[in-house]
Formats: sequence, structure tokens, C-alpha cells
Amino acid sequence: MTQPTSRITANRFSLAADGDEIVPFAELLGIVTEVEPQDYLEQYNTEGVHRRLPGKLKPPTVTLKCGAGFERIWAWHESVRAGDIAAAQKNCTITVYNTEGKPVARYRLEKAWPSKIEVAGLKAGANEMLMEVVTLVAERVSPS
Repeated sequence: MTQPTSRITANRFSLAADGDEIVPFAELLGIVTEVEPQDYLEQYNTEGVHRRLPGKLKPPTVTLKCGAGFERIWAWHESVRAGDIAAAQKNCTITVYNTEGKPVARYRLEKAWPSKIEVAGLKAGANEMLMEVVTLVAERVSPS
């Protein structure tokens, strides 16, 4: 019997690109990797059998939320908008730290680039921080 895994709780996160930390962030909203199911009809004698098999691979996405003012993310995104894909694609690492500041999980993103930046809304007079939501697209995501 295998031991139950301990729960991972996070105190902070960081994103490094090509070995250089770009930004700490407040939330890891999600890592999505997906293979679209493809419908197939196999014919046996006079009867058909409907199957769903793996089809098209979708590029993995990672969505992060960070405090505003991170010019490096915006500059990185601008290289994508300018069409400089060679400069835009970076090998990245997301590190999850616990309350003691020790890394408890890491994810490696191969050839990642920021496909979308959203600036979260604010209300005048509210006591909240301006946040940016960044979506990265990668060729591959894996725990490391």
C-alpha cells in the first residue's frame, strides 16, 4: 500500500524564465494540459462501434495572478505581439513555496510565451491592489 501524499499548501510562488526570476505572483489560477477526444466509428461486420480516442493535442496553458507593475511581463508579451517568437519563447519554472520559504513543488514549461495579459478591475476608493492576470502558452508542461 502506498503512503498518502501530504497536502501542499502555498505561501508564495515565483516564475523564472531561462533561469532568471521574472516575477513573484500571488496566485496560480491553473495549469491546463488537454488532449481533445476524437470520435471514431469502427465497423465490425454489419455493426459499428463508437469509440472516443485521443485526438488533437491542445497547447498547455498556465494562468498566474500577480501584483501590477511588472514591466518584464509586459515587455515579454510585447515581443510576442511584435512577432519575435524566437525571443518570446522561454523555458520557465514555476516554483511553489511553503510558509517556511521552502520549495514544495515545481513545474517546468518548455518554450512558453505570454499569450494574454488582463488587468483586473478596481473601484475608486476601494482598498485593493491592482492585479494582472497572465496566461502563458507552452509546448510542454511537466512537474519537475
